[in-house]
Parts: sequence; C-alpha cells; structure tokens
Amino acid sequence: MANIEKQHIINSHNLSGEFYFNSILQEAYICGLLNESDLENIQLQCISLLAYKSERYNMGESSSIRVETAESIMKSNLYSIGVYLKSIPDPDYAAFELKTVKISELYERGRKLVNTRFQIAKRIYNMVQKNKLDTINHSYNSTLSENGIGIFFKLYNLEYEAHDSPASIDYQLCNPVNDLAGIEFIQKYLENLYLENEFCKKFATENIHHLLYGYDKSYPELLINIFEHVLTAALGCSLANRNIVEFNITGEDIQYLYKKLRKYDHHTLMLTINYATNHIYEELNLTNPLLQEYIERSLPKIVTNIEIALKLNTLSKVFITPQNPDLEPKIHFESSIKMDDEDYRKLIEELIRCRYSSDKLALIKDKVKSFDDFEDILLDAQLEEEEFILLFNTLGDVEIAEMIKRHPFESDIQVDLSEEEQVVRLYLENYMKQLSPNRQEKILQIAKQLIGVDI
Repeated sequence: MANIEKQHIINSHNLSGEFYFNSILQEAYICGLLNESDLENIQLQCISLLAYKSERYNMGESSSIRVETAESIMKSNLYSIGVYLKSIPDPDYAAFELKTVKISELYERGRKLVNTRFQIAKRIYNMVQKNKLDTINHSYNSTLSENGIGIFFKLYNLEYEAHDSPASIDYQLCNPVNDLAGIEFIQKYLENLYLENEFCKKFATENIHHLLYGYDKSYPELLINIFEHVLTAALGCSLANRNIVEFNITGEDIQYLYKKLRKYDHHTLMLTINYATNHIYEELNLTNPLLQEYIERSLPKIVTNIEIALKLNTLSKVFITPQNPDLEPKIHFESSIKMDDEDYRKLIEELIRCRYSSDKLALIKDKVKSFDDFEDILLDAQLEEEEFILLFNTLGDVEIAEMIKRHPFESDIQVDLSEEEQVVRLYLENYMKQLSPNRQEKILQIAKQLIGVDI
C-alpha cells in the first residue's frame, strides 16, 4: 500500500502557480490519479462551461463569439478553478475533486475565492497607500497612483478575465512576484510592497533621499528598488559599527569592510550578514515575523552583490555613502544691465538689414554687453541656424549652461512656446549634439548647479 501511495503522489514542486489547473491535470494523469476517460470528461465539461459563459457574455443575443474572446474566457474559467484547487492543501485530494466534482461547481467555488481575494487585495492596497513612502522616484509614485496599480480595482473582470492583471506596474520589488497571475499576482505584489514600505518607514525620508542621491543623482528616473538600497545601507552600517538609522557610512568605513570581508568565504559572509541583520532587528525594534521573513529572503541577493563587488573592488557601489544635494557647490549667474529699449530696437532693425553673417556677428560683439540682451537677440533677430552656431561658439560653458537652463530642450514640463522659442531650443539642442560627450556632460552638470536667476 505504501508503494502505491508513493507511486501516485503528486509532487507539488511540479505544479505551476500561474497555470495551476493545467499542471495539476497533467501531474494527476502522469501519476495515475486520472485516466484518459477522466481527462475527456473534464475537457467536455470545460467546453460546456465555456459555452454557458460565452452565452452570458453575449447576454443570450448570439451564439457566435470572437476566437480571442473565447480563449480569454476559457483561460479565466480555468484560472478560477485553479484558484480553488490550489486552496486545497493536498494536491492528491485536489485531483480527486477534479475527478468527482462537476467542473461548474469547482468554477463557482473558485470564483468566490477570486472575489474574496479581490476584496483582500483592495484592503491591502489601502494599507499600502497609508504607509506609502515620501519619495521622488517616478516608477514608485506612478505604480502606486490611481492610474497605476489603482486602476486594477476599476478594470478587473473576475467573470471573463480573472487571469488578467489590468494595471500599470513599473516599480520593481526586491523579491519579484513570479509564477502568479490575475488577482493572486496583485495581492502578492501588494503584500510584498507593504512589507518593504514598513521597513523603509523606520528611516527618515531625508536620509533615504540622501542615500539614493548618493547612489545616483538621477535616481528619481531610475527603475530601482528603494527597500533593497535601504536594507543594504543598514547592513553596511551595522557591519561598520555605524548608526544604522542615519546611514552615516564613510569611504574609510567601506575600505575597512573591503579588507575585512574579502577574507570570508560564502558561508562566513552569510553568517556575518545574518548577525548584522539580527542587530538591525534589535536597533529598529523590528518584531514582525512576516517582515523578518521577507528581509531574510532578500539577503542572498544582497550577499551576491557584495561578493561580486569584493572581487571587482567596487564595494562603494554596494555600500553607498549618502550625499546631500543641498550641500553641493552652486554657481551664481548674473547678467549685466540691459541696453535701452530704443537702442535695442535700432540694433534689431540693423541686424535684420545685414546681408552677411560676419557683419551680424561683428555688430553683436560690438553692441551687446548683457547676456539678457544676447538672449533677446536670439529670439528677435531672425537669425539662421549657422548664425546661432557662430554666436554659441562665442559663449563659455557657464553661459551655454545658463542658456540651457532658460531654454531646456529636455523637459517633462509641457508649456506653450512661441515659434521663436521653439527655434532657440532646437538650435541649442543641435549645437550641444555636435560637442564632445565630455563637454556636454560638463555643461549639463554646470546647468544643475546654476542658481540666482529666476526666469
């Protein structure tokens, strides 16, 4: 009897979380819990259920339905049945129910569970909104917006598209949700995100901002996981005996850790990281077992990052030294006094009458002493692109940077521009493209540091 049970038991590791119905059907057949007659019977019942659901989809007006729609409804039906079968702890008994209970009944049980999960996920979404981080990272904010994951709760169709997840989700979790679909995916994603937020809320918003800015000044636009960076920083501070909450690790601390950790094998390093993790639990008074389990699932990934960095001597890319953007050096730019309005009008008229670019350039060099007048001439003098280039060549890097700040050709802010302003932006962008990459980078960095001019 023991041998028979061994022979027919379903190995749960062979079952797909996303396509549970199909996988348990296959495994049950392989193990002998279902025969060909059972499979045929189940298949016929699934087709009958599809016909019933298709008729309801058309509200009884027509028996015809698009192939794509029929396929989607069938996937939805099997998904709902799979949700119910997955709720049965013993997959062998789940296979027994497949054999003995009508498919329509299994579907109704699954549909109720899908609806219950939907309500649970909605509550978790509200909880995530309450423990949401105050960050300027775009992917995080857009994912948690009403048009991100929030739209799922308006569009989810548990009747005909239960397997689908109609939501815009860009933010990457430290522990991605794999092998799940539909409401199961959304619920698990939100559960993980809630735990990540709970951990990050232990740290000041300003400290997280400085940490991520130290990682990359463009972090607001990056697809990064905030929790992973915060946990890694806390581990680094724990290992270096620094204040965990402040993230005040230094370059000297990182050098110390490099000399210390490079001597460890994988097992010793893992033990050291586990010890540091327990220290974090104590310092933060972190007792939630679910959060602890989530953190511990995140450690192998972080340890791998540390091991790679130790080999490449790039530990400073893993343990980040925070940077405060407000303490970065600023460049003050001031323009001299503009010329008299009448003199400026006469200059513009003279420039428009000039036939040769060389004469225009000489006239501007002689008459224009203010950067503000220079900018106005670009807008008013009806210059050709070649003449723009000649004038830009007379400017230094700081002046080009100020021009970019006033006429940004890369901007998320949508504003109505005059035709003249559009021309200046276009020619300025074309001019920048012809410069060497190093000079472009230098000018753009200067533009970020410029202050003192309100346009």
